[in-house]
Amino acid sequence: MLRELFIENFALIDCLRLEFGRGFNILTGETGAGKSIIIDSVSLLLGGRSSVEQVRAGAEAAQIEGVFEVDSSPDLLRLLEEWGIVLGDDRLLIIHREINRSGRGRCRVNGQTVTVLTLSRIGRFLMDIHGQHEHQSLLSTVAQRQILDSFGGETLAQKAEKVATLYHQWQAVKDELAELVMSEEEKNQRIEFISFQLQEIENARLQPGEEETLTREREILAAAEKLYENASITYQQLYGMDEPGSVLDKLGEGMQALEKAAEVDATLQPLVETMQQAACQIEEVAREVRTYRDRIEFNPEALSQIEERLDEIAKLKRKYGQDISEILRYATKIREELATIEDQTARRETLTKKLRSLEEELTQAALALSGLRKVTARKLESTVSKELAEVNMAKTVFQVEISRTADQENGIPVNSEKVAVTKDGIDQVQFLVAPNPGEGLRPLAKIASGGELSRLMLVLKVIMAEEDQIPTMVFDEIDTGIGGRTAQAVAEKLLLLGLSHQVICVTHLPQIASMADRHFYIEKKTRGERTNVEVRALEQKERVEELARMLGGAEVTATTREHAQEMLLLAESVRVGKSGH
Repeated sequence: MLRELFIENFALIDCLRLEFGRGFNILTGETGAGKSIIIDSVSLLLGGRSSVEQVRAGAEAAQIEGVFEVDSSPDLLRLLEEWGIVLGDDRLLIIHREINRSGRGRCRVNGQTVTVLTLSRIGRFLMDIHGQHEHQSLLSTVAQRQILDSFGGETLAQKAEKVATLYHQWQAVKDELAELVMSEEEKNQRIEFISFQLQEIENARLQPGEEETLTREREILAAAEKLYENASITYQQLYGMDEPGSVLDKLGEGMQALEKAAEVDATLQPLVETMQQAACQIEEVAREVRTYRDRIEFNPEALSQIEERLDEIAKLKRKYGQDISEILRYATKIREELATIEDQTARRETLTKKLRSLEEELTQAALALSGLRKVTARKLESTVSKELAEVNMAKTVFQVEISRTADQENGIPVNSEKVAVTKDGIDQVQFLVAPNPGEGLRPLAKIASGGELSRLMLVLKVIMAEEDQIPTMVFDEIDTGIGGRTAQAVAEKLLLLGLSHQVICVTHLPQIASMADRHFYIEKKTRGERTNVEVRALEQKERVEELARMLGGAEVTATTREHAQEMLLLAESVRVGKSGH
């Protein structure tokens, strides 16, 4: 249950701390006083969507914190353990939500940072919030099926999960089979096309790095004459052959002179040795240059062949890739595609058998789920009818219709016909209602008034709360479209729900407010240029005044006060009668 709620800089709230109790908690106030702001803040604690517009004007961030007392909930405790969230001996769960004007926010559970998705998963075990317009969701057949499935409990959930798993497997095989099935003409055209491409690439016998090697060879062959000329000049200058005045000749003359000088001054001998080494190195360079010159080919035919090969590679690059490696990868790809197409007959037979087997499994699982839904539907009808009688709808007939839709093209075989199937099975679920005797059953969307929808939603919430063991129920203006005896009946139903759950309810009806165990009054106050929403828990005398206001509107009289006191006495007697103490 929610023990404490702290709100700061959220919407019109400056700073607010509320302490909720067990049982039935009521929030009342003038229209527009900000009652729904409280519910919005609670919704954020449960992973609801936030907006920077929710941050109070002038503040940088809004802070919302809830202290929850966790009862025995094995599923919740298991999740908390998986996420590493420690629950102390006090069994308190402190959820903190921060909304920054910058757009970034933070969520923490017992001090540990979590995602909004994690918060929403935790929230499902703590509270169920019924907003002002949520009863309209009852008009959706999808929502009606979800209610029926939830009422079926874990057994139905397991059967539904099996159907969903088989459906996805069946659909995946269908999709793969559809991709394999192509006309013979399309298949032959594709085979011919990619076979031509593959043959063209394979005939080229491409080698990785070949283009780079050929490019270098082309550059050398194209420059052969210039290379020969330069190598000859270099050799002539270094060695000179029969011509005097080469580098080696002049170096020899210089070395002879230096040797004579070294005979006189021995310190010159190292220089003589250095010149000797230089002469040897220059002579070696001259020999290497001559060898290189003699190897140079003047081969226009080889150059032409290289040009042709590079041109062939360029054409393949334009068709199949930016370089040889990419062309070879493309060849591998189409080779595999060709093998797949040629082998598709065997693959198609395999998939067809697999599809038939999965279809049989899916049909059996869907029929089992459908059968359990029908049994569950009868139980839900009985339970809803009993609960409706307690909210002044005893004569209303409620029925759950389960039907199927034929689908000869994409359905699964059921009793000699094909019916539509989804991950949720083969059933279409629809709630039918006859509000008054003599009226035929009609879909809920076509017959129910706002007040009837509100009461039916209340009844379903009460039923599902018992099934799901949700500790806290929040109702934001559940009283839409009701009054008089019906309002009294709804009030008593909420009081009864409060005996086993914590109930937090925003209401405009004094009949409902009078049943509360704890009554909060919300008002909007303006000081200077700032407006603030304030909330306070009412004492007995203040409750009389508030109920009198709700009864009489703007003018509170002795009569309305007396009526308010009578309502509180009646509420107490009802509480004693329902609870036995």
